[in-house]
Amino acid sequence: MILFLDFDGVLHPFPMGPLDKPFSATGPLWKILENIPGISVVITSTWRERYSFSELIELLVAHGGKRFTERFLGVTPILESTTDYVPGIRQREIESWLASNVPENASYLILDDIEEYFDSNCKNLYLVDGVTGLTENDIGTIDLWLRSQV
Repeated sequence: MILFLDFDGVLHPFPMGPLDKPFSATGPLWKILENIPGISVVITSTWRERYSFSELIELLVAHGGKRFTERFLGVTPILESTTDYVPGIRQREIESWLASNVPENASYLILDDIEEYFDSNCKNLYLVDGVTGLTENDIGTIDLWLRSQV
């Protein structure tokens, strides 16, 4: 099972205010990974355009997730220019990663805060409130969905 993970709006509020800190909402992510030992993570965030995979992992695990380091598999491909926006693009990037890396019909869940990055019929999308990022309230719903896929 794969969890596709965005950063901005999921692991911290977006846009960030003067009192917000990057990766302030990683606690709920660590609880999800702890609750579902068989889940692996692929990063979909635009941060992958500026940082290498190993740098992204260092940034993440510096916020309490060192024990989950090996559960991070990689990043999705970049299928658009960094200056253009294409509706549904993040879904295309995820589909491309899935086609290259896992068997057809693999179970996955997408954590993101921007609905326009996906088709309207994207059934594996969990929209996080970008104003807060992941919260304790999200954990139960996400856990339920993930457990139903095992």
